Formats: sequence, structure tokens, C-alpha cells
Amino acid sequence: MDHIKFYNQHRNAVLEPKPLPDYSLEDQTKWIISGHGYQYLELDCLFNTKGWLSDSKLAEPYYVAHRDESTGEGTHRGWSSCVLHGIDVDKTNVWQTYGYEKEPNYNWTSLGNKTKKIKLFFKSVFPAETYARIRFMKLEAGGYISPHNDYSPFVTSENLFDWPIPVNIAIDHPDECHMTIKDSGVVPFKSGKMIMCNIFNDHSVVNNSEKDRIHLIAHCYLGNRKKEYCELIVDSYRKQHERISKQIY
Repeated sequence: MDHIKFYNQHRNAVLEPKPLPDYSLEDQTKWIISGHGYQYLELDCLFNTKGWLSDSKLAEPYYVAHRDESTGEGTHRGWSSCVLHGIDVDKTNVWQTYGYEKEPNYNWTSLGNKTKKIKLFFKSVFPAETYARIRFMKLEAGGYISPHNDYSPFVTSENLFDWPIPVNIAIDHPDECHMTIKDSGVVPFKSGKMIMCNIFNDHSVVNNSEKDRIHLIAHCYLGNRKKEYCELIVDSYRKQHERISKQIY
């Protein structure tokens, strides 16, 4: 199967560490997000893991199959989602999927208003002004997400901050669940880690465990918190670069 082949082909890949270029804070951030240094970045941003896990239990009745392929013997298996902030709790895909002529207003859904700890974090802690989708993403035990990418020709380094920037947060991540990025190895997800991944590159997920994987993905509009966001990204990059350089050298 493609997801097994992809995992075996790329899981041991090692990237050469690249120090930050001598750019402005914003340009350093764009360089990082575009995947020039690493294809994933562990963010130095803490959240209440136990509280979020408790909130995630409230989502069980709301999950729907994510992307049409999940409904049968298609590209993915066991991939489902539900929305805390967006169009509605079951509208897990991008707004164009639902026939809108322009981007709609996003609001906290009935589920999002129940997940109070998560809602408070995104309203007051994370450095973004507003959000598009914030979703729980479940990959059931034995499930997989086949190799794909989320490339968009509309997103460039010049307009990057004008688009919703995704962050992936592991709420309950089994040890035998692996997200692999092409030529970049396995993303070091563990429960409680917040990681930005270069989803424009090919990536795949295999859950070889007997437990469902629960993540949350938030698509962030930075607005008037752009400087805070850039500081978080650059500081996190420096720490990751130092850590990985020591491991290699």
C-alpha cells in the first residue's frame, strides 16, 4: 500500500541543519514556514494537555468522515473530524467545498462553545487575532492517511501572512502513530506537542497502534498579533536548530 511504502521510504531521512539567515524577523518567519530550514517546527508554546484531553472527549458524537475518500475503500481509512471554530461543526473542509462564492464568516460552533479550555487558549494565549477552521482530527486505530500534499498556487512567500496558517497540536498521540514527510523523516509528535508541518510537501500518517490518535489543527489569521507570532516561530526555530545540531554533530 502507498502509505506503507511512503513510510518505509522516508522514515529514516535526516535533514542537514540550516541556521537562520540574517533577515528581518518577518522574513525569517516566512523562510521558516516555507520549509527552507526544516519541514517541521516544534513550537515552544504550552497548553493544558489534560484539560484539552478532557475537552476532546466531548467531541465523540460530532465526528464525520473527513474528505470523501474516508467513506469507503479509498485513499484514506479511519480519518474523521469535527469543527470547533468555522462554518459549522460538520463542515470540516475548506469553504469552497460548500459552494460559497467568497470566504464566509467563521464562528465558534456548538462544540467549540463546550470545549471551554481550548476556546480560552485560542482567544487569549495563542498569538493570532482570528481563525478560520479549528478542528479535532481523529485517526482511528489501524487507520492511515495516504501520501498527499496541500499545495496551493495562490500562497507565495510574499502573501504568506494573508492566508490562514495551520498549526498541528497532538492531544492524544500513540507511540506507534507516525506522520512522515517526504525526504524529511518522521515528525516527532507526542501528546502535548505543538508542531508546524510543511503540508505543501508530500506527507502521510500511519496509526499502527490500538488507540485512536486525536490531534487539533488550527488555521490562524495573525492580524495585529503578527509580531508575537513571528517571535514564537523564530525563537522555537533557534531552539530546535540547536537541539538537532547537537544530536547530529
